[in-house]
Amino acid sequence: MIEFVTLHFFTLVTFLFVFLAIGHLLTQRKKPSSTIAWTLTLILLPYLGIVLYMIFQDRKLNKIIQNMHEIRLEDGDDVVEVPHSRTEHLLRANGIAGATGNNSFELCVDGVDAYEKLCHLLERAQKSIYISTYIFGRDDVTKHLLDILVKKAKEGLEVKLLIDAFGSQLLEIFPQSLAGLKKAGGEYHFFMSMIKHPRESKLNLRNHRKMIVVDGESVMSGGINISQEYLSAEDSQALWMDLSFILKGAGARHYYEIFRYNWESELNRALETHHDKHNIDAGDAIVQVVPSGPDVKTDALYEAYLSAIYEAQEKIWIVTPYFAPDSSLMDALIVARHRGVEIKIITAKVSDNFLVDISCSGFLRDLEKEQVEILFYKDKMMHAKACLVDQKCAMLGSSNFDARSFFYNFEVVSFLYSKKDIADVALWIERLFSSCEKGMREGGRVRILIENFFKIFAPAL
Repeated sequence: MIEFVTLHFFTLVTFLFVFLAIGHLLTQRKKPSSTIAWTLTLILLPYLGIVLYMIFQDRKLNKIIQNMHEIRLEDGDDVVEVPHSRTEHLLRANGIAGATGNNSFELCVDGVDAYEKLCHLLERAQKSIYISTYIFGRDDVTKHLLDILVKKAKEGLEVKLLIDAFGSQLLEIFPQSLAGLKKAGGEYHFFMSMIKHPRESKLNLRNHRKMIVVDGESVMSGGINISQEYLSAEDSQALWMDLSFILKGAGARHYYEIFRYNWESELNRALETHHDKHNIDAGDAIVQVVPSGPDVKTDALYEAYLSAIYEAQEKIWIVTPYFAPDSSLMDALIVARHRGVEIKIITAKVSDNFLVDISCSGFLRDLEKEQVEILFYKDKMMHAKACLVDQKCAMLGSSNFDARSFFYNFEVVSFLYSKKDIADVALWIERLFSSCEKGMREGGRVRILIENFFKIFAPAL
C-alpha cells in the first residue's frame, strides 16, 4: 500500500512538472517545430523529458550565467565595403562588425599541414598565446605543443588555455599533463566547469570555438581541436580530414576580442596583456568574423547562412560532418535547388557518433529526393566545416550545419569575400569529390521509420 501511494505521488509530481514545463515552454520565443518537439517529448516521455528540458531548454544568457559578457566586436579603420553582398550587410544589421581588409588568409588543407603551421606560429610568438578549444587531448601531439607553450611561458609570454569542460572531461579530472604549464607561469581554465561550478554550468551550452591567437595579430581557427585525431606530424588513417586556416591582420584582432570576452567572463578578471588597436597591412583578404552563441544577442550566424542560400544563383557547396538543419534551412535549400542552383552536400560516410548518423540521414534523404547531390567522404572520418556560395562568399569555422551549432554552442565562423581566397576554398572542396561516394543507400521501412523518429525530436535538442 505504501509503495502504491509513493508511486502515485511520484507520478502526480512528475506530471505537475510536465504541466509547468509546457507552460514555461509556451512563454518562450521558440520556433513552432521546436515547441511541438518539446511538447511531444514531455508528454510521451515525461520522466526523461523533464530531465532533458531542464538541461537543454535555455540557449541565451540567463540568470544562471548572467555574469557572462555579451560579445560586441567594434568596427575599426580597416572596415571595407563589400559590394552586392546582402549577407555582409545583414550581419552588420545584427550588430556584427563589418568585413575588414588588410588581412592575409592561408588554408591548412589537412591535419599534417595544420600541425606544421601551428608549431611555426607558436614558435614565433613574441607577446602572448591564447588558445580556446573544445577538446585538448592527452597524447604525443598535445605533449609536443605543451612543450612549446611551457617554453614560451618561461620566456615571459602570457600563455592562456580556455578548454571546454564537457569536451575535455577527463583532462579536467586528471590535469597532471598541464602542471608544467602552470609551473612555468602559464594558465589554464575549464569553460563552465561542471565539477567546480555545477550550479553555474550549463551542460547544453558548450564552448565549441577553436582559435589559437598569437600576439593579437595572428590566429589559427577552423574545425580542428587540439589532439592527435586532428593534428599530426605524419598522415595516417587515424588522422581525421579537417580544415583550418591562418588569418593575420585586422580580422585576427576580432578573434583576440572574442577570446578576451570569454576569458574575462569566466574568470571575472582582465587579461594581463592588452593588444592596442593599430592598422595592420597584412594582405588583401576580406574577412568578416562572426561569433555565435549564448553571448551574442541575435542568431546572426544562422540568419547569414539562410540569407546566403536564398541569395545564391549558381552553386551551394556544404562540407560538414553533421547535417541536421531546421525546417527553414531545409526549405531554403529546396527552393534554391528548384531555382536551378547546384547544391552539393559533402558529409562523413561514418561519423564518430552512430546516433548522429541516423538523425542526419533523414534530412539528407529528403534533400536527395529534390535532386540535391549527396556525397559521402569515405577515406577517413571527415570533420571539416565549410560552405561556399557562388563565387561571392565562403564560410569556414567551428560551426557544423546543424541546430546545435546554430542555436546552442558558442561558435565562430569567418566569412570570406575576396575572390582569390574563395577560389582556394572551392579548389579544396573540389579535391574532396574524388574521395566521395555519391548518393544515399536504399532505406528499408524500419530504417526510414527510425530516421523520421529522430527528425521529429531533432529541434528539441
